[in-house]
Amino acid sequence: MTTLTHPASETVAFVVRLPARPEKREQMRAMLFDVVDNMAKEPDFINTWVHEDQAEPDTIVLYETWACSREAFLARHLNKPYRQAYEAALPELLAGERTITFLTELRAYPSRTQN
Repeated sequence: MTTLTHPASETVAFVVRLPARPEKREQMRAMLFDVVDNMAKEPDFINTWVHEDQAEPDTIVLYETWACSREAFLARHLNKPYRQAYEAALPELLAGERTITFLTELRAYPSRTQN
């Protein structure tokens, strides 16, 4: 178990599922990676892992952690200028609904690093 750099009350973690239309998969990935590259420059960004669902390869799953509350994240980050083209394109890119599931941390385990 590990102590967080940011107290849990000051962080928000969530999972985003993006089921892309098969013919739009590469376009969605390119636009998403551009957004994530910009998100990583935000002062309250902690981390993001971008995954492909093994059972549904057209679905991208992100795990994100931010040093702010859920409310602050929703108010400040979803309408950033670098997200506008991506957000506008989502209806054409997605085969289904984007879902965002907010999480409450129960316990953290540190990663192992090699010396």
